[in-house]
Amino acid sequence: MSAPSTPPSEMPRLKDSRFKHTGTSCERADSYRPGGFHPVHLQDVLNSRYRVIRKLGYGSFATVWLAVDSIHAANVDVSKELSIQHHLSANSKDSCSNFVLLLLDSFIFEGPNGRHYCFVTEPMGPSVSAVLGAPLEFYDPVNPSSHRFPTLQTRNFLRNILTGLGFIHGNHIVHSDLHSGNLLFSLKGLTALNPQELEQNETNSKLDPLLRIDGKVDRWAPKYLAVPKPLVEEAFLMLLLTQAYIKAFWINNPPESIVTPLTLRAPETIFHCGVGPAIDIWSFGCLIFELLTDYPLFEVFTFRRQKDAIDDDHLIQLSEIIGLLPKDMRVQWSRSSLYFGPDGERLATCPSSFDKSSDPGSPMPFPSLEDKFHEYKPADINDAEVKEIVSPLRDILQIDPRNRPSASQLLKQPWFRVE
Repeated sequence: MSAPSTPPSEMPRLKDSRFKHTGTSCERADSYRPGGFHPVHLQDVLNSRYRVIRKLGYGSFATVWLAVDSIHAANVDVSKELSIQHHLSANSKDSCSNFVLLLLDSFIFEGPNGRHYCFVTEPMGPSVSAVLGAPLEFYDPVNPSSHRFPTLQTRNFLRNILTGLGFIHGNHIVHSDLHSGNLLFSLKGLTALNPQELEQNETNSKLDPLLRIDGKVDRWAPKYLAVPKPLVEEAFLMLLLTQAYIKAFWINNPPESIVTPLTLRAPETIFHCGVGPAIDIWSFGCLIFELLTDYPLFEVFTFRRQKDAIDDDHLIQLSEIIGLLPKDMRVQWSRSSLYFGPDGERLATCPSSFDKSSDPGSPMPFPSLEDKFHEYKPADINDAEVKEIVSPLRDILQIDPRNRPSASQLLKQPWFRVE
């Protein structure tokens, strides 16, 4: 049988995959291609030092593995990523850095898919999104009907996030990808365990063989896909930068475009105007609402919709939930006159769900920030606390980024100061 041809560097459509379907809940097999993931196997040794013993997770730009450091005999977390972390690690004596995942080591690794940047950090537990998406008894056995943490615990988490953001922004860096999937729990007591207790293998985990449709041997992909086994004992929440290394940027050198989850993106990213630390503050405000209520502040649907319709939907919600966009933004929003009259009144047009930018029809009204929080607030938040929460939310969710408070200013707000 002849050798297979080199796969293209672009991610193929699902129907064009070169692999048989596995049904394994993990990264796409076609992520293993030139310019994509490196094929890692359990017990591989990276950089002649780090022995891989467990798969912790994966993301759009990386796979994350637990490894044993053969030199220092410690457990480490190896991520394949690009990084802005060296600068942050050099300032790790700052106590605020305790809430940011910092770098222990880094190296460049050559493989069949090209050059990979590998970053070594302390091992971390699951993300907030993973915990809240897990069986409810995993994190809240007393209240199994709730997909949220108790308010007091959530407030502590949010304070940790703010402290981490303050450290990052103070070092002239913008995270730009703040969401619940990038918030990880730290671990305690891991060093006391024998590495053999943490090892993943075919007897205690699902390892699905990865087979090509044409039956040929694929040198760009691993022999199997391992289902991630995150470490689950949590201590406190840290702000994860691992998935954001490619997206984080220096304040004075912003990228041409920002890739942030649609529902968490700041208004200025829609209009491609000046971006800075304020985009993280906006995302943080959306997270406050989401983590406290188990409901997104903005709901933007993308299925079979053009970009204009998606943006219009988001801007309409911004205008009604937060407040009418300022004139300069409405001027940039060329289609605003389709949805709003000269005095800001909503017109009988709504963004299309399919192939056109807008359709006539009764517009869906959106409640104000205050009304929406009252509607979805959990039972453990009373009316007095609602005011303490909505007040900083209003400060954070300013359409003009220049009016948003800094992380350090937010930490002085009464609600965040309560222990």
